[in-house]
Amino acid sequence: MSIVFSRIEERLIHGQVSTAWTQAINFDTFVVVDNDSAKSDILKDLLELACPRDKKLYVFDENAAIEQINNISRKMFIIAKSPVTFLNLIKNGVKIPYLNIGSIHYKPGKKEIFKTVYVSEEELNALREITEMGITCEIQKLPTESKKNILDLI
Repeated sequence: MSIVFSRIEERLIHGQVSTAWTQAINFDTFVVVDNDSAKSDILKDLLELACPRDKKLYVFDENAAIEQINNISRKMFIIAKSPVTFLNLIKNGVKIPYLNIGSIHYKPGKKEIFKTVYVSEEELNALREITEMGITCEIQKLPTESKKNILDLI
C-alpha cells in the first residue's frame, strides 16, 4: 500500500482534481471513500467519467475502504468529503501521512474557516484529533496555491 495523497473534497473527483492535482502528484489510483457514491451506480458512473483514463478508480463505502485500502498495492490518491471520514479511516488502521483540504460546502450550522471551507463542530473536532495524531492538515485548493495550515485557522 502506498498512499501518496489524501484530500478532503466535497465534490470528490472534478475538473481541478482530475487535471491540476493529477499533473502535480505521481499516483496511479483514485480511491473515493463515500457511502452515497458506493451504493449508487449513477454516482459511480459519474466518478468514472471524471477520472482520467490513465488512472484506476475504486469507490468504497467507509467500511469497505477500511478493509480494502491496505490490500491495494498501487500509488493511491484517497479522496473523501469530510474529515470525519478520514478520522474513521485513521482510527481503523489506514495510514494517512498528510491531509489536504480542498472544499467543504456551507450548510446551516457550519462555520467558515477559510474560503470555501465550512466545518461543523464534528468536523472541527475531527480535524483537531487528526492533527493531534501528528498528521499535517493543510488547505490548498490547487497545487500552485500556497498552503494554509489548519491549526492556524481553527
